[in-house]
Amino acid sequence: MMNTPSLVLSAFGINGAIDKVALFGSGHINDTYKVQVADHTYLLQKLNSKIFREPSIIENNKQQLFRADPGLFVRCYKTSNDRIHHKNETGVWRLMDFVLNAYAPEIAGQMNEVREVARGFGKFIVYTDTFNVEDFKEPIPDFHNLNWRLDQLEQAIQKAVKGRLETSNGLIERAGQFNWIAGRFQELIDKGLPKRVCHNDTKLNNCLLSKKDQKFMYIIDLDTVGPGYMFFDFGDLMRTTLSPTPEGEADESLIHLRSDYYQALKEGFMKSCEHVLSPIETDNLWFAGLYMTYITALRFLTDYLNGDIYYKVSFENENWVRARNQLKLLELMEGSEF
Repeated sequence: MMNTPSLVLSAFGINGAIDKVALFGSGHINDTYKVQVADHTYLLQKLNSKIFREPSIIENNKQQLFRADPGLFVRCYKTSNDRIHHKNETGVWRLMDFVLNAYAPEIAGQMNEVREVARGFGKFIVYTDTFNVEDFKEPIPDFHNLNWRLDQLEQAIQKAVKGRLETSNGLIERAGQFNWIAGRFQELIDKGLPKRVCHNDTKLNNCLLSKKDQKFMYIIDLDTVGPGYMFFDFGDLMRTTLSPTPEGEADESLIHLRSDYYQALKEGFMKSCEHVLSPIETDNLWFAGLYMTYITALRFLTDYLNGDIYYKVSFENENWVRARNQLKLLELMEGSEF
């Protein structure tokens, strides 16, 4: 990186010798560095311009989001011209405080962690409840548009990488049995499902919890913040916590639903934000999980057929396995409601 960190930090008004800089975290999108300057530690992050092609949208969304200080977000530094992002010849950068004595849970292994993460994202829903959703734009267009994802799958079927269509016929058939979800979602919109400002990527590790007592501290990774529906946030929480298995689990038989984890998730979320939710939202919480699990299954299957051009894979046919697992989870969700 040569002298890039020093130049970027100076753009945010941080001067002085850098004592230490190192790659940080397990994220696969942006490049993140932990930087030590004297007695202060920062997180320096380079935006992935291949995923987020219009940084100005993220800049606008965050400026709107940070217009007040609700205590939900890590301190983000600004440049001399009041910008959150600094662009130079190496890319688009931003700078935040590094939060000591905090951690981001990677797996849903403890109900208290699940409850606290859900409470945090519920607080986000409350904070943005009075925002004008029209002031926000989609950082990645059609990211949670199910009809578009179905069209993408159809295109991938027509142009599938050699040999991959034959191995996917069973998954394609299973996926087709859930087309009704798109129609059901449109019915809810027609009945008044409110559009909101959402986080749109509510993985457990997008919250920071206190190492001391596991209590919620901050919501992080805000690049996906934009217009959406509450279902996107609660549904993705369901998708990623109800089964103890990772997305790439080799043994499909290990996938199962944990009712106690759903109750913890619902308890934490509703305790925070039930008072701002509409009846159509609270009455259809379970459907949120179906929607987000289905859309994720389609994305994995589409990427497999396309030759693994979007998701990183660590073993052969991983996207096929991921799609199979999401469909199994979806089938279990359809047959249960806690």
